[in-house]
Amino acid sequence: MRKKASILSPPFVLGLAFLLFLFPTVTSAQETVVQGLVTDEEGRPVKDARLTFVDPERGLKFVLKTDKNGKFIKVGIPPSIYKVTVESEGYVTLESEARIRFGLRESLEIKLKKLLSVPDKDEDMAAGSELFKAGKYDEAADRFRKVIERYPAQYEGYFNLGLTLLKKGEVDPAIAALEKAAEVNPQSVESFFALGEGYFAKGESEKALHSFAKAIAINPESPLAHYNLGLVFYKLGKNEEALAAFEKSISLKPDNSSAHYQAGLAAIRLQSFDKAIKSFQEFLRLEPNAPEAAQVKTMIEELEKQKK
Repeated sequence: MRKKASILSPPFVLGLAFLLFLFPTVTSAQETVVQGLVTDEEGRPVKDARLTFVDPERGLKFVLKTDKNGKFIKVGIPPSIYKVTVESEGYVTLESEARIRFGLRESLEIKLKKLLSVPDKDEDMAAGSELFKAGKYDEAADRFRKVIERYPAQYEGYFNLGLTLLKKGEVDPAIAALEKAAEVNPQSVESFFALGEGYFAKGESEKALHSFAKAIAINPESPLAHYNLGLVFYKLGKNEEALAAFEKSISLKPDNSSAHYQAGLAAIRLQSFDKAIKSFQEFLRLEPNAPEAAQVKTMIEELEKQKK
């Protein structure tokens, strides 16, 4: 009942470097503040860029996001020399350092370099996608390999090849291609989704868990990421974590019938029969004619007996 990954062709590829400048000013009341602006090379603000400040010596970590104007601010950040990572989909990831000093307002000006893309009308990419949809995976894989040969620094070819190989059941080479896609574009949520699927298929649940967790870190509001995370937790026997992940998926997408079904199974393991019944009833409401409907009705009847 898991949602299958599909061919995607987002327009990103590794570009050039970034620029980061820091300007200190004295603040009032000895407050330590870090603030700044994230823009692209043309000076346009980058919304929802993720900034991570890490103090390696003390283990401190702060995560900020830019607003619609590309601005961010953190008041009361402890003085230190921080490793700074700035990430945003479609841009080269920035990695640098920033020295935050006591009683100063440190202002960062960050420019991100846009990623380039495989041309929209690339013949092999278009043909590969059509062949994939038609189920001609051998031919599709050959086309995507040609894309990689011409654009080895762009992630779409690796990503689509990885999905195609997963469809063929060639899990190890699929994982290798998807790892390369994630390396080239570390903000590619879909690459981490597909990697998680690959590891899950191979039985490497901990690695699958790690991949889905990365996808969630990039996009915390993805119901599919939380659902897939729940599946891995469930397989590992981490039932409380599994139920929490399914419930989070449901909160983001209430009509996700699969998540209701899996939540019911996790609740049974936890002997939370009322919650299991509620989840199965919601599943039946959403999919009354599902192949599992008769089995689910039987489970509800048995759970009702357990309550007595």
